[in-house]
Amino acid sequence: MTVIGHNRIRRVDSFDGYEVLAHPLANREDRVFHRGEGGASQVGVTYGSHDIQIARPTGPGNKGLLAILMHHGGGRHILEFYESALPISATLLSLPERAQYALAYTMFKQADECAIAARVDEADRWAKAFVDGRIRKRRRAGKRYVHIETPAEKERRCA
Repeated sequence: MTVIGHNRIRRVDSFDGYEVLAHPLANREDRVFHRGEGGASQVGVTYGSHDIQIARPTGPGNKGLLAILMHHGGGRHILEFYESALPISATLLSLPERAQYALAYTMFKQADECAIAARVDEADRWAKAFVDGRIRKRRRAGKRYVHIETPAEKERRCA
């Protein structure tokens, strides 16, 4: 599971527990996008393997959450995020079906790319702390804690 701000992408076995609000381009053949107008170009981009649904999680504690459900060759994934003060669902659902699909796909891919970048940044932060000798381990009440100390904390500890 990846968490960025209030967004969360996770892999699941099924989409149970979600009320589907829209299923744009449910037909696989409709998910081919052509560049240019009216046959100006025969080049097409297909997202045939990416089935997307816009949904709300059901159950307690899910008020204000919106979800994009994506099913593709890599499995089933869910992006959940809080709508906050922006009327994201109303805006998204008012769009034509192809625009709904394109925007939902873009939101999902952007969140996924941000998650990958965050993992790389976090790995880099821990690698630098290891080289600098700033990773501290401790035990308290039978639990083990690991954290990165700041350069100032390391300076105080080594003084």
